[in-house]
Amino acid sequence: MCSIHLIVDKEKQLRASQAIEAMGQSTTRRGPDAQGFLRWETGSQTLWVAANRLKIIDPAPAADQPMVSADGRYLLVFNGEIYNYHDLRNQLLTAGVSFTTHSDTEVLLQLFMAEGAQALPRLNGMFAFAFYDRQEETLLAARDPFGMKPLYYVDNEHYLILSSTIQSILASGLVRKELDEQQISHYLRFKYATPSYTFFRHLRSLPPGFRLEKQGKHDSTKTSFLPAQLPDQHPDLSEDAVVAHTEELLTEAVLRHLAADVPCGLFLSGGVDSTLLLAIIRRQGAHPVPTFSVINEAAEQNFGTKDYHYARQAADQYGTHHYELTLQPALVEETWTDFLGQTDQPVGDSAALMTYLLSHEAKKVAGVALSGAGADELFGGYHRHAAFAWYLRHYALLQKTGFARKALRYLPAGRAHPWRKQFRLLQKLGQSLTGNPQATYQHFISLPPLGGSYAEAEGSWQEPPKDQAAFIEQYLSYALNDDLQRYLPCDVLALSDSMSMAQSLEMRLPYLDKNLSDYARQLPATFRLRHGRKWILKRILDSYGGKTFTRRSKEGFGVPSGAWLRNDAYRFLRQPLEDAGAPLFRYVPFAEVQQLLQAHRQHKTDHSQQLWMLLILSAWLTYHFD
Repeated sequence: MCSIHLIVDKEKQLRASQAIEAMGQSTTRRGPDAQGFLRWETGSQTLWVAANRLKIIDPAPAADQPMVSADGRYLLVFNGEIYNYHDLRNQLLTAGVSFTTHSDTEVLLQLFMAEGAQALPRLNGMFAFAFYDRQEETLLAARDPFGMKPLYYVDNEHYLILSSTIQSILASGLVRKELDEQQISHYLRFKYATPSYTFFRHLRSLPPGFRLEKQGKHDSTKTSFLPAQLPDQHPDLSEDAVVAHTEELLTEAVLRHLAADVPCGLFLSGGVDSTLLLAIIRRQGAHPVPTFSVINEAAEQNFGTKDYHYARQAADQYGTHHYELTLQPALVEETWTDFLGQTDQPVGDSAALMTYLLSHEAKKVAGVALSGAGADELFGGYHRHAAFAWYLRHYALLQKTGFARKALRYLPAGRAHPWRKQFRLLQKLGQSLTGNPQATYQHFISLPPLGGSYAEAEGSWQEPPKDQAAFIEQYLSYALNDDLQRYLPCDVLALSDSMSMAQSLEMRLPYLDKNLSDYARQLPATFRLRHGRKWILKRILDSYGGKTFTRRSKEGFGVPSGAWLRNDAYRFLRQPLEDAGAPLFRYVPFAEVQQLLQAHRQHKTDHSQQLWMLLILSAWLTYHFD
């Protein structure tokens, strides 16, 4: 696990190493165990390379980076983990390749020397890398299919710059720090920048599953390396067979993800995803892993979660060393500035702060933490998936009346009462429904325009297709794929990587294992939601004695922001929203934000998500551009 940096000086303008050294020094928290720099002269350009290493596999100095082949021709810098590297290593050994380390980095180097970009579909892991052939002056860079590891770049007439972080590219001094104001409107709707773009002009994010190639002074090209279709589109759809095969693949994935030369832990919420990982670990007889969860104060539970209660039960039932972190105003205020400083670009999801704090706690006893992220996207686990399936099944009925849609919008979701969370979900449903399935789902995953609601004109009420089953499968599949391609990499994985690595902790995601995720995506969307959200995973957990956890209600992973914004002990969080001179209000009407804040604080409406999204944007803009 590392941060990687590369500058291709197309015109050989740089005479000293300050730029690449500044890039490496800016990311020591992502790789505090070793740092390396290298300069290569070629016929037409100069290559400057740096890497920061967090030692997880093979801590020997010989496995440090940049890694150069024995003949001096090839170079690799690599961020991530390759979980099938033992198999790949054995294949290379059979072919006569010799190794000097036990690292996955050297396996990648030798694999690309032998096969080049053709090797990419064989990799099972999370990765971002740059591989350079000095003789041919060719560069190959790529990012894993889900986007678990970041890779940012700038490509202009002078330089091609690649890095694991935006801040390191800016630290080079070779790129002007300019806000891309066009991203603000996208953020205000979806809580993150447009996919493959960033909040900075000229800086881009390499899309998941893409490779970037360049030869000499020729223009770089970006193409997907993912296969056009999955290898087997016809799995056995008997329920018992699917559950059994999913369990087998998940068990193999968990064991692969536990392989490390440092202690491994687990983020435990007491929900289905993380509890199932823990149950499998214990069933396989693995040594008890430490588990970590967050506690919010009792008064905040209506806006927070009861995860800690179930996490304690899971830790006790499956036998693990459990650590808890209590959220308090002093802790949040003390870490707030550093949290903002470690945020490359804003993601308006309170799970970012939660991950940052939990990673700090986990790092005290572990070097790796497993997470249940990705299960919801693959197995249909979000409330919106069930709501959208209901909408598709009742499409014909809904077109005949708009009463239900209008009535749902006026449910009292602002006050703390036992049905507040359910009313909030129903209210969101009422705001989102249109006659256009695609537009309806986009409403499900976004926030309404500031101070308003979704346009009624989006979509028209039309007769549903005659083949209702095909209609439901088409749009439900669209919804799950949309989450995999946009929400997962731009929100969940972006914050998971940045906030864990800010604490020098590697986060691993067994549900996104290649073999398991390929299989899950072959299952029809309607099958994955046949008996409700994540029924496949729930059946597996039930067989492990986990009915307590499969029967509980799903709660989001994040801080109780709605309660905090009403609590004067967290007044420092409201300041970015109450300062009329803040950079945010160059783009957003100050009066409308005050109306949202006042309505929320007076318990009239729950504006938790929208206010937190605005708060993060305002604080981030102030930190980086004021």
